[in-house]
Amino acid sequence: MNYTKIKTWIGGHNKIFIFWIILAFAIPISLSVVLGIPILKTLSLIVSTFALEYFAVPVGIGLGLDPVFVLIVVTSVALSAVLLMFKIFDTVGGKSRRVSNFLSKSRERCQKSKIIQKYGVYGLLPAVPFLGFYVCPAIAWIMGWRRDYALTSSHE
Repeated sequence: MNYTKIKTWIGGHNKIFIFWIILAFAIPISLSVVLGIPILKTLSLIVSTFALEYFAVPVGIGLGLDPVFVLIVVTSVALSAVLLMFKIFDTVGGKSRRVSNFLSKSRERCQKSKIIQKYGVYGLLPAVPFLGFYVCPAIAWIMGWRRDYALTSSHE
């Protein structure tokens, strides 16, 4: 096993992991401390969001948390997951010839589809509640759509 490659990869991606930890954990926990919300309830909401995605909202409200706080935490966790996924996809897509070929073929097929050409990234909006914030970024990445639109649509 080539440990130098692993160290280089981790060193090159530590910023995104730190950003992920800040978005997913530090912001919600800090906010809960400032607002006097029990940290265990906040951690439960964070874990529920990773596991249940948008269905964590009823869990948070069921825990007695303020709906605005729940919205902020779920959005922060979802945003962290989506950004981390884009970074992982970019890394894998840049390093793997198989993935790169898959992307090229997928994008060629998309160019031929009238529905995808007509709606594009906006076609994700009705799908987000069903597909969630783990699937939609992957679709957007495969299709080569603008990330800012994909990020916005993944949080609707």
